[in-house]
Amino acid sequence: MGNNTTALQIRVRYLAVLKGLAERPEKTVTLEGGSLSDLIELLRQTEAAPLKSRFFSSNGDVRPDLLIFINGVDHSLLGGRAAGLKDGDEVIFLPSVHGG
Repeated sequence: MGNNTTALQIRVRYLAVLKGLAERPEKTVTLEGGSLSDLIELLRQTEAAPLKSRFFSSNGDVRPDLLIFINGVDHSLLGGRAAGLKDGDEVIFLPSVHGG
């Protein structure tokens, strides 16, 4: 099989506090890669600073309290950051709520 570099259209949705930090809480992005990691890297490069400050920790990793769902399934059940994405998939980012 050859390398398929067809761009994917991925629907991105930010929920809870992320919704207020995002310039657009729901959007479709064009992704040149095929994994969740590729999508996260695209968001790291393109999103506004307020969202990125809540999304990424100081070491540059996605914050551990951020839940990520691909078509309604927790990404950890699909291979984590290496999870593959297909054209038309929906990826939801949801910070878990902590009391205190």
